[in-house]
Amino acid sequence: MFMPKRALIASAISTALFVTPSYGDDKIDDTSNTDFEVIVVSGSKTEKPLKDVAGSISVITEEDLEKQLVNDMSQLFKYDPSVQVTGNTGSAQNFIVRGMGGDRVLMIKDGMRMNEGYGANGLNDIVGRGFIETDTLKQVEVAKGASSSLYGSDALGGIIVFTTKNASDYLKDGEKFAGNVKAGYSHDGKQSNVGATFALATGDFEQVLNLGYRTGEEAQNYYGTKPELDIESNSIFYKANYNFSDTDTLSFTADIWNQDVKGDTAYGLLEYFRDLDGYEVLTENNTSDKTNQSFQLRYHSETSTALYDILNVSVYLNDTEQEDIEYGQLDIDANFGFPIVEIRDMYKTAVYEQETKGFLSNASLTLNDMHTLGYGLDIETSQSSRTEVKLYAVEGTPKDGYPQETDKFPTTDVFRAGFFINDEISLLNGDLTVTPGARFDMYEMDPNGAVKKDGEAFKKFDENHVSVNLGALYKFTETIAGFAQYGQGFKVPAYDLAYIEHDNSIYGYKIVPSDDLAPEESDTFELGLRGHTGDFFFQAAIYYNKFDNFLATELIDIETAINRYTGQETQVLVYQYQNIDSVTLKGIEAAVRYHIDDNFSVFANAAYQDGEDDETGEYLSSISPLSGVTGISYENDALSAELILNWADRMDKVNEGNLEIAGYGSLDFLASYEFTDNLKVNLAVTNITDKEYVQYINGANHKTAATLNDVTEPGRGFSATIRYAF
Repeated sequence: MFMPKRALIASAISTALFVTPSYGDDKIDDTSNTDFEVIVVSGSKTEKPLKDVAGSISVITEEDLEKQLVNDMSQLFKYDPSVQVTGNTGSAQNFIVRGMGGDRVLMIKDGMRMNEGYGANGLNDIVGRGFIETDTLKQVEVAKGASSSLYGSDALGGIIVFTTKNASDYLKDGEKFAGNVKAGYSHDGKQSNVGATFALATGDFEQVLNLGYRTGEEAQNYYGTKPELDIESNSIFYKANYNFSDTDTLSFTADIWNQDVKGDTAYGLLEYFRDLDGYEVLTENNTSDKTNQSFQLRYHSETSTALYDILNVSVYLNDTEQEDIEYGQLDIDANFGFPIVEIRDMYKTAVYEQETKGFLSNASLTLNDMHTLGYGLDIETSQSSRTEVKLYAVEGTPKDGYPQETDKFPTTDVFRAGFFINDEISLLNGDLTVTPGARFDMYEMDPNGAVKKDGEAFKKFDENHVSVNLGALYKFTETIAGFAQYGQGFKVPAYDLAYIEHDNSIYGYKIVPSDDLAPEESDTFELGLRGHTGDFFFQAAIYYNKFDNFLATELIDIETAINRYTGQETQVLVYQYQNIDSVTLKGIEAAVRYHIDDNFSVFANAAYQDGEDDETGEYLSSISPLSGVTGISYENDALSAELILNWADRMDKVNEGNLEIAGYGSLDFLASYEFTDNLKVNLAVTNITDKEYVQYINGANHKTAATLNDVTEPGRGFSATIRYAF
């Protein structure tokens, strides 16, 4: 049971929004341009200034994306210690929010559910979730903690909300045509990009078109020893708005993204054979083709009726596919009691597909000076599959038993439906706002009659769940507010974990399915403070998150098997996904900024996390050590510059047998210069001192220092973009 004192001792403070604003007087009002005036939607599904949200939300704005030269999802929130992004350009990527990641964090784009990932232990390290062009983004929000009372299943550990741009973001002061062209280069991965955006207004019809192209290599480690990759991506983004009136708009969005990755290794296909006597790898390569297509039709109204003041209704389709192909050729001259002499061609093709269709609606209605209702209905269906085909052939003739086709999990249909309602209650002359909320969800998961290897049918999941939330925000003064929040989250076991049956005995392990998995549940408790006094701005929060029925892999048996290649007896570890009793995550986050004068400011933020299995006492490998950012910023009309120290303490919260990861400090320099109102250049020098270091999220669970070289961060790097607006 949660104890308030324990939460206060353990807890968290919300990270700095990395925006460099201009500040007015001491009073935060609607005309002030401050961090806290950033408009967010993740806290309530309706637009609201951050200062009025009872919860911690990190925000990356369009200006931040440009200033930090972000060209890939992996580079988001680099200067926010409470949020990490795993993976890198060309590889599987995912968010970790306050130590919780994988599909336990829900990703939303313009209200639509983005694709889920696929990989070991729910970490999405095979199929990631970064299928998006960053130049189309207006803002990215991270709402930390359980959010199922608004967003339903999967919002167990938080939500990521991506908001794309409209034509109005380019058309200023009554313009009918505008846009920009942009080119950039990053020394890290030798990545270059070029893009163009065009916005057009004709009468009540507005359109925006973004075309993007990127090419380069893999982001390297410090030693430049990562396997070589050639990465090429392109995107088409189109959004049209028809304004029926000043208050009613119909919009259509088409977002198409594709990435092709080519490499010269086939690890998954050949790794076992590399060390076998008599086996020589002659050639190997791999390709990965990733495609995401999303389409949305959305109606927005601010025409007040008896049922709503603001209404959003949309239908959408999101289709994701990733095809991974590996090829290797072996020269075999071996004898394991029987001779094998041949040149063998080996192929493995794995295809992941997920299609999601949805109906989304939300509305708000002001009843009186005290009560404002928010409510909505969401209905979504998804179908997911992962098929793998292996072919071993000699001189074009398949070997006996090939090709082999397997499903890593059955083709699975999921149905979700949820209704939410909340009431924003204004008390004490507006100084206190209390917002209770609840959501009822129906969730069905169907493996379509698939059976296990023993002939028994896989279990269907049919769950109903109620999630509640209670938030409160109190204004101590006109510029300082405190908030408290309690939220619940839940997640039905993901299809790949619920239905996985994977026999990899040749590598010494296999995973057997489980029939009695229960939904994971979470409780989030948070206290926070934000505001400013004079030129000193601050925000802080403490949090305590409890996760029950947490899914984890458990070793349930050790079997003896005969290796079909060597004929030798070997042990096979048998794993199964099971619910463990509980996991606890807690932490503290804080951020400050002080404006020395009209041009200079200094800033700092820090985050501390602690997380462990309550039953075994083992640490979670997804938490981060004490870490943060310290820097100084300069800004005038044409020039802005920042010198930023990214730092982390030594990570000693590791389980027995795992390495502690050393702390580090890495210095970056960012600069922007506007030559004219139309021409702007952004420059960045990262890791100025060429420091060799490892982020703990990449070094977690390593047993020896020798393997850390592969996961070191890049050395000194240079990036630049140039943008011409018209």
